[in-house]
Amino acid sequence: MGFVEDFFAALQIYNETVFPITILTYLLGLFAIYLVARKSSQTSRFVSFILSFLWLWSGVVFHILFYGPIDVEFLGMTLPGMWYFSGVLFIIQSLLLIYYGIVRNDLSFSLNISPCSIIGVIFVIYSMVIYPFIGFLTGYAYPKYPIFGSFPCPVTIFTLGLLLCTNKKVPLPVAIIPFIWGIIGVMPVLMLNIYADIGLILSGIIGVPLILLHNRSIGR
Repeated sequence: MGFVEDFFAALQIYNETVFPITILTYLLGLFAIYLVARKSSQTSRFVSFILSFLWLWSGVVFHILFYGPIDVEFLGMTLPGMWYFSGVLFIIQSLLLIYYGIVRNDLSFSLNISPCSIIGVIFVIYSMVIYPFIGFLTGYAYPKYPIFGSFPCPVTIFTLGLLLCTNKKVPLPVAIIPFIWGIIGVMPVLMLNIYADIGLILSGIIGVPLILLHNRSIGR
């Protein structure tokens, strides 16, 4: 089989194998939204923990354990080890969320009516609802399609959405890897026809500059 066939075959096996985690990750996503909307003194640490778990799961289980042995093919080139590399990136992002969100408590999630927060909410809704719906519209059905929580691309969009819903400056290291993964979203769109990842690309090129503007407007 070629790369495309290998990818979707592995995706079906992955989704069927980890199925209970799919329910859990959706519930965690909804709980994170609830916590952001109902801000308390410990909200941001809990939200950071949820995000960290989602990135760690994608990094270890999806990228390394399930997809690690599969070589990526892009523009006629074979790229061995790419899934392992991306898995390490996701693990690093998980650790950054723990450090900045839990240890230092530098992340402060809160909904408001600012443009950044509104766009953040759109990203969150896209990651959990619109992303899988686009798959359905384009002829892909679960379990042969990536969905929120257990798949890295919706997790990235979701994370960028929540990072836009903050009332403090967002530490820049927390936004770097989501931006990188957003740009990498070009690959699944071109190689695999996962058109929902157009939203991933937009979340990276729109979300991160908005985070920078948000930080500058806060100025502290």
